[in-house]
Amino acid sequence: MKKTAAILTSLVIAGMSCVPLAASAASSEFIVSPVSDENVSASDMSVFSVEVMKLVNKERVSRGLPAYKVLPELIRAADIRAKETVKLWDHTRPDGRGGLTVVDDLGLEWNALGENIAKGQTSPASVMNGWMNSNDHRASILSRNFQYFGVGVAYSGGMYYWTQVFMGSSDNFPVAYYPEKYGDTNNDGKIDSIDASLVLKEYAATSVGKPYTLKSSERARSMLNGDNKVDSVDASIILKIYAKNST
Repeated sequence: MKKTAAILTSLVIAGMSCVPLAASAASSEFIVSPVSDENVSASDMSVFSVEVMKLVNKERVSRGLPAYKVLPELIRAADIRAKETVKLWDHTRPDGRGGLTVVDDLGLEWNALGENIAKGQTSPASVMNGWMNSNDHRASILSRNFQYFGVGVAYSGGMYYWTQVFMGSSDNFPVAYYPEKYGDTNNDGKIDSIDASLVLKEYAATSVGKPYTLKSSERARSMLNGDNKVDSVDASIILKIYAKNST
């Protein structure tokens, strides 16, 4: 099996001033799972993403801080950035712009932004352990300047790449939900096969040009993998979360 050092870097933007924080290597090493890129599915990575978001709020709530809400656009932003860090391991994007310009690209209004990136860790728990043991990364996770966030995960060359994008905004986003709600399409307090069936029904309708079968709030809770659409991948993620919660 291949070993790799777990690496973390953090970036915070408040207003228009950019403060890049020094990269830091984690003190321990993690074993990368010996699987090929083809065997790691998009739904696997999205399940990891949801788990990281839950762990972030667990840390916040345990310290008396309000939980972050998830925006579908920030899941999209984090997913884009995770894939970009595979190409260029930096807070700079492959096109030369700053990493957090991804939020502007998606048309969001903000007053503070933050980004944590990491590579080499093989589970949500291990990457969160690394971030929480780094002052700069922990500061973003526990910040009072942000209300919204998203997490993206990519996998390439036997290694996971992790990104958190945080945002502070005075805007109210009606489609922002707590991580526990993602996948709960019908908002009945549980994530199960019924939610997956509703997602597949929506996908079947929209695939042939028929109107949406879900309300906007239901669609927002169903878009789990950051691609801004409801489809069979989301249904697969929901079923994996359901299976995990059932064990």
